[in-house]
Amino acid sequence: MGPVPLAEFSTPRRNPWVEGKISEGVFGQDNGSMEAIAAGGMHTLLIDERGTVRSCGVNDDAALGRATESVPNPAQEGSYLDEGELESYPHPVQTLQENNFRAVKVAAGDCISAAVSSDGELYIWGTFKASEGTLGFSEKARHQQVPQRIQLGPTTTRTQANPEKAVAIAAGNNHLLILSTHGSVYSCGAGESGELGHKIPSRLKLHGTKVYKIALGRRANRARCVGAGKSCSFAVDENGDVWGWGLNCFGQTGTGISSPKTLSDEIHIPTKVPKLSAEALNGDVVVQIAGGAHHTLFLTSQGKVYACGRCDGGELGLSDDNEEFAQRRDPRFLDQPLQVSIPEQDEDPIVQISAGIENSMAVTRDGALYAWGQETNGELGVKGVNAKTPTVVVRRTGGSWQAKAVACGGHHSLGLFRRKAD
Repeated sequence: MGPVPLAEFSTPRRNPWVEGKISEGVFGQDNGSMEAIAAGGMHTLLIDERGTVRSCGVNDDAALGRATESVPNPAQEGSYLDEGELESYPHPVQTLQENNFRAVKVAAGDCISAAVSSDGELYIWGTFKASEGTLGFSEKARHQQVPQRIQLGPTTTRTQANPEKAVAIAAGNNHLLILSTHGSVYSCGAGESGELGHKIPSRLKLHGTKVYKIALGRRANRARCVGAGKSCSFAVDENGDVWGWGLNCFGQTGTGISSPKTLSDEIHIPTKVPKLSAEALNGDVVVQIAGGAHHTLFLTSQGKVYACGRCDGGELGLSDDNEEFAQRRDPRFLDQPLQVSIPEQDEDPIVQISAGIENSMAVTRDGALYAWGQETNGELGVKGVNAKTPTVVVRRTGGSWQAKAVACGGHHSLGLFRRKAD
């Protein structure tokens, strides 16, 4: 198989290098392939069927977690990009592989990456950034070139018997949320807009990987789901209530406002999202949350999608035929979530969502893929058409492929697809 050219793709394109490795059995037995994907600012993380974390893309801020090889420079024939700048193929993150790390979850921010193993181990690598430049990974390191293990909670005699482990992670641009086996929510990274869940003392501002435990109203309140947008954060507690905090300049936390004067640009303490409580949803509960630059998507257990935040580019997928949406207080944004109407959703519910900078995507149970919002580099996958409402990328019926998962990055989107049975 020849190399995949460095270019812009307006519709989904198969990766011949990956397909060749599938046939060689590199990713797992019996034509094993990829199990999970995550798209960052300009890098990609994948997990193959062996549990190996693989990375590709831009590596100038150590987001790939490994040394990279020189690759052809598309701007100048016969020349190569400097080593460390770019990697076209998803090669293993060697440090994790050497530690027998079997990954089950990955998350990617702008230049930060994280992975969780089947044993609940959490590793992070890359770089956190802030408004004044590079925040740094820790007090000692500006960039973390290889994965570093992160400990959750204090180490005591009691916790050694029942150590707190990671079960889920979510990435904003420059912060991470971690859900533990104890139902605790932790945050780390940049907290300039309140996305870490509490105010950060100035003396601790540059401690990128200092982990903070977040209280959802009260300390005993346990969480079962976390999510993140560019500069905001979310958690769902065991009662089914959704909590949001962080940047709220376009109502992207969904916490609502009583008047234009009460729209807070930043929410530093977790605040309930009233329209997404279990009571408001009649027993349905939010199970996934995905955020873009200034908008947020929420997926429920019944396969319904809700959206809030900035909407002047079609990010929310809501039509003015929706009376409540048409009557929003400001044409630029929606401060409380409304349900997105998606074709055939009663017969074919949504099972996974993802959000890019100004775009959104959703996968259905039967393998359809929908996209909406704006694009700059073909990330919608619908031939350069900005779509105000959900638009089909992969059909439910007909065709040879069905979507299994989707991930939206800074300027690219990824999809896992499987061939339909004959």
